[in-house]
Amino acid sequence: MTSATPPRVEAVQIVVTRPTVPDHRTLAHLREAEKRDLENAVYLVKLRLETVPQPSSLAWALYLRNERVPQYWAYKHGIFFKVFDPQFLERRDGHELRFSLNGSDFVDTGHRLQWSASRSAKTAHPAAPLPTQDEALQD
Repeated sequence: MTSATPPRVEAVQIVVTRPTVPDHRTLAHLREAEKRDLENAVYLVKLRLETVPQPSSLAWALYLRNERVPQYWAYKHGIFFKVFDPQFLERRDGHELRFSLNGSDFVDTGHRLQWSASRSAKTAHPAAPLPTQDEALQD
């Protein structure tokens, strides 16, 4: 895969996980700044890629519709980003996931953010302990 070829997404999954130590600090900051009661959980939005691209100077930005995901990380099978507020996912439910090199020309991944389906799966087993982020990224 050349760097000018966008990654091919095989699947998108949202996994609710236990916060890491830095995540606890982020949640505390968001609770204070927004005066809201956020649950003690972090949502990982995982994009499983056909092939994980090699690092290069030409980076594909990830978008939810026209909104850039400010930061994402690599894991063994693809990339992921973190969400701390479930309302973020609710407001973007059904938005298409896209890549762009320049912020104006987009390549659709063929996948959408499916928060409604993920939320239903979570409420089906509410007593199950949340996995760690390392566990969730093992696939």
